[in-house]
Amino acid sequence: MDILSNCFEKKWFAIFMAMYLLIMLPFPFFFNTEYVPGWLGVPTFIYGWLMHGITVFLLVVLYARQCLKRPEYQDNALEEQS
Repeated sequence: MDILSNCFEKKWFAIFMAMYLLIMLPFPFFFNTEYVPGWLGVPTFIYGWLMHGITVFLLVVLYARQCLKRPEYQDNALEEQS
């Protein structure tokens, strides 16, 4: 089964690729060649990277939970217990 034939995998592929493309764009909250202070004097791009990292981590957790609810994983769990 490939990514394009499964709606679940197609959706999550698009989400993770969008997050990857977002971080690659040179927005000032991800990339800055000058010091632009933010809260407590920390450069603003550090906060952008932290927020993006937290968002990706939460998406991975959500993806894992949804994957484990799928029937493919339920069948494997029953076979391993036998």
